[in-house]
Amino acid sequence: MRLVSLTTLALASFFITPSFAAPAQENALVGRQGPSDAPAALAMVKQLYVDVKQYTAMINSTAAGLNKRGTAENKANSAKTFRTAIASINKLVVKTTSDIKKMPGSPAGKRDLESSPALAERQSPPPDPTGLAAALTMLLLEIGGALNNIIAALGLTATLALLGPLVTSLSMLIAALLPVVNNLLTLLGALLNGVLGGLSMALAGLGL
Repeated sequence: MRLVSLTTLALASFFITPSFAAPAQENALVGRQGPSDAPAALAMVKQLYVDVKQYTAMINSTAAGLNKRGTAENKANSAKTFRTAIASINKLVVKTTSDIKKMPGSPAGKRDLESSPALAERQSPPPDPTGLAAALTMLLLEIGGALNNIIAALGLTATLALLGPLVTSLSMLIAALLPVVNNLLTLLGALLNGVLGGLSMALAGLGL
C-alpha cells in the first residue's frame, strides 16, 4: 500500500506545476546542489519527455505498419526509420544532460552563479522530490514502450543493434540528476519495479 501511494503521488506530481511544496518529511530528500536546481531539473526532464514523444510516435506508427506488412524490404526500411528516431532521442537526452550539468549546483553552474549575484537571489523552493523521479519514470516508460514495439516487430537482437549509445546517454542523464534529489535511484526503482511493471528489456542495461 505504501508503494502504491508513493507511485500515485509521484505520477500525479508529474502533471502539476513545480510550485508544489513538499511536506517536511520529504524535504530531507531534496538534493545537495541547492534548492534552485530541483525545479529547473524537473522542467528540463518534462520538456525532454515532450520532445521525445514526437520520435516515439514515429517509432510506434512505423512498428504498427511493419506488423501488418512484414516483408524483408519493409523491415529494412523500418529499421532505418527506427535508427533515425533513436538517434534523435539520443541527441535530446545528451543535450538535456549537458544543460543539467550547467545548473547552479554543478561545478560549471557554480561559476556562473558566483558571477551573477542576482541569479543567486532568485532561488525557488524545491518541488515534491518524488516529482523528478516521476518525470524520469514517464520518460523511461515512453522510450521503453517504443523500444518494445521495435522488439515486437524486429526481435530483441535487431533492436539492441539499433540502440547505439542511447542506454549510455540515459545512464548519464540519471547520473547527472543524482545530486539534485537524494534517493533518486530508490524512488525510480520503486516506481519502475512496483505497480508500473519494470523497464523494457532493451533498457535493462540501466540496471534500475
